[in-house]
Amino acid sequence: MNDLYKNFAYDYDEFGPIEEYLGKEKDFFSGLFAEHGVTSVLDCACGTGQHLLMLSQLGYAVSGSDYSLSMLDAARGNLAKYNIEVPLHQCDFRYLETKHSSTFDAIVCLSTALPHLHSDEDLILALTSMKHTLYKGGLLVLTQGTTHFTLTLPSIEVVVNRKDFSRVFVKEHDDRFQTIHVLDLFHSERRIESNQYDFVYRILLDDDYRRLLAESGYSNIEIFGDYDRTPYDEKSERLIVTAEV
Repeated sequence: MNDLYKNFAYDYDEFGPIEEYLGKEKDFFSGLFAEHGVTSVLDCACGTGQHLLMLSQLGYAVSGSDYSLSMLDAARGNLAKYNIEVPLHQCDFRYLETKHSSTFDAIVCLSTALPHLHSDEDLILALTSMKHTLYKGGLLVLTQGTTHFTLTLPSIEVVVNRKDFSRVFVKEHDDRFQTIHVLDLFHSERRIESNQYDFVYRILLDDDYRRLLAESGYSNIEIFGDYDRTPYDEKSERLIVTAEV
């Protein structure tokens, strides 16, 4: 795979400060992990480290990995601001066993990371690798913003709109894939430039996850529509999956 985030990583957190980015996720994870006796967590698509920060502050033993070296570099910088040290590894989440010799109580793969893979073969390879990196009885958590509902929304979305910076999503999709063109516009005395990043995601919805996780050997698959664990339906704005080994 190419590193799609080689340049975007260093501007990624223009979405907002990582300590403010998570909202209701803290309560979701602390409640869910308490129910499952989780103490150790691997974030296998850790990006710039916002979830590593959150989970560390909640008291879990956290490790992180990501395919993008640039994302890992940004994560180190973000965590250093809080004097938090987390083991970080460059790793394709289809092959977690190559870099993670230990197993974990939980693995999280968040923020529409898994749909970067486009074939059933690669998706099952990744889910199987996650399963092999979990303890027996371990928990997998997947989250994304692509849902039946969000696929019906207008194709242009202004995601960030500040005096000095704007981020616009231009979205298109067919029955199988969604492409998001990210347009970053810097307009201040300090920085005037525009950048475009293009990401193609496999459209994975609730039935797809049930099928792929079952084929990968998971059980107790649950799918929620928000962090309050309401059941997923066609009006949900989030898709959150949990499954056990």
